[in-house]
Amino acid sequence: MRKQTSWITALIIAASIAAVPFAYAQHVRGAGAHDHGFGFLGHLQHVRQQLDLTDAQVAELKTIGAALKEQNAPFQTQLHAGLHSVATTLLTNPSDVAAAQTILDQQNDAERNLKANTLAAASKALTVLTPDQRSKLADIIAKRWAARG
Repeated sequence: MRKQTSWITALIIAASIAAVPFAYAQHVRGAGAHDHGFGFLGHLQHVRQQLDLTDAQVAELKTIGAALKEQNAPFQTQLHAGLHSVATTLLTNPSDVAAAQTILDQQNDAERNLKANTLAAASKALTVLTPDQRSKLADIIAKRWAARG
């Protein structure tokens, strides 16, 4: 689980620095991903300066982020409601572990879809960058990763 958490954290850092708008709340509590709570526009402005993004690149990254937000909205809703459903199921009938497990399986499917969508958006966002910008981004990620210890 710790290795999965590290991988997910690295993915989120890479995607956020690449300006995929993770401020649109790509978080799954307890699954290894974390809500960093930064504001998209301010963060994008910082990244824009660091990577010298053009207006066209910024516009394309915003479009990718908006599409990701829309695509993941139902999965986020499902994830937020899921643990409450598990608790309600078990409170109603403490012996109904099978029903609770079914809900958890649905949660896992939603999480997997959310992560797959996020990964695809990160990949798409990285193709917006020039090779030099990706190289700068790799350096930034390496420095942030090293600072995390």
